[in-house]
Amino acid sequence: MDLGQSLKSVPVDQSYDLHTDDKADILANSAMVQLADIDPGKALILQAAADCFKEAGFNATSIDDVAARLSSTKGRIYHHYRSKADLFFDVHRTGMKINLGTLEPVAKGNAAPKDKFIRMCEVHVYNMLHSINFQRVVMQGVEMHLAGRTTQQERDKLALLMEEREKYEMFFQDVLLEGRRQGVFSFDNPSFASKAVLAILNNPVIWYQKRDDENETSRKTIIDQFARFALKCVSGNSVKPTSSGVKDV
Repeated sequence: MDLGQSLKSVPVDQSYDLHTDDKADILANSAMVQLADIDPGKALILQAAADCFKEAGFNATSIDDVAARLSSTKGRIYHHYRSKADLFFDVHRTGMKINLGTLEPVAKGNAAPKDKFIRMCEVHVYNMLHSINFQRVVMQGVEMHLAGRTTQQERDKLALLMEEREKYEMFFQDVLLEGRRQGVFSFDNPSFASKAVLAILNNPVIWYQKRDDENETSRKTIIDQFARFALKCVSGNSVKPTSSGVKDV
């Protein structure tokens, strides 16, 4: 489904079972909904650009490539964006909007730290798989920021995007600290712990490719496994069964 179709309806996949009663709320904040307040034409441009940047990277992608993906002219894109860099940053911004829009309601919920952490991990990996084109661009933006091979104006825009990423990481850090206070999690440095968790959860962005014979059950397996790996990372030898259904790992 392209993003333009989401402007009239929101597809909620009933086959996917997050280990939480918040399933409908989380899925209702999916990638499609996050773009529902964007002009339909612009939403389609963002989708096409995300696909192109995902496949070829920033340097090798041109406005011509995005226009060709849309079967359109460059003028359609330049109507919304002055440059390829502006388009790239908006795709990156949209990726973070997807992530924050789905994670924040869970992070601010009232669940116990371990249950909340598991839910957050599931939501994160769900986004990695279901909006991987946008997530690849988010990763490329981080690499661009670290490399520093940009203009001052571009660095300023990237700095703002990195603030969104830091806000996102802090949601994980907060639940980890609360869990440590309650004796649920075990780690020394909360910054290192949250970064290690996100390194695990971001891993599918590197290798995941949707297959023709793939279904939601197989994606759910990936989500469950990575959530369990992340839980083990911060739990030491004390992981026990929880109400979310995650068993000893």
